[in-house]
Amino acid sequence: MKIKLKLSEKQINALVYSFGVIAKTPTKDRAVKVARSVIDKVALKFKKKQLDVQQGGNLFTRDKKHCFTLEIVEAHYLEQFTILMSEHPLNDYDRNVLRFIGNNLNQQLA
Repeated sequence: MKIKLKLSEKQINALVYSFGVIAKTPTKDRAVKVARSVIDKVALKFKKKQLDVQQGGNLFTRDKKHCFTLEIVEAHYLEQFTILMSEHPLNDYDRNVLRFIGNNLNQQLA
């Protein structure tokens, strides 16, 4: 089963920015290593899409929604990431985007 997520260019930018906020300190906990590994793959997917959107964007495509398909594991850890990041000091728009993504993933995973 695949999870679909539709985001605008601004929402993609906010999500990619939040990936850079998390600390990269290594841990010995297996669960943290697994979560970080999955989130790194998801972050790479979103960063690639962000570059494609920025390079191909113009006045007519700036409000277009871009579709992402995620595996269940990727969606689960991305939802957990958005919950974790909502506690970090971010501006209101970024925090609302992360809540929107987390709620959307939660509804599809339920």
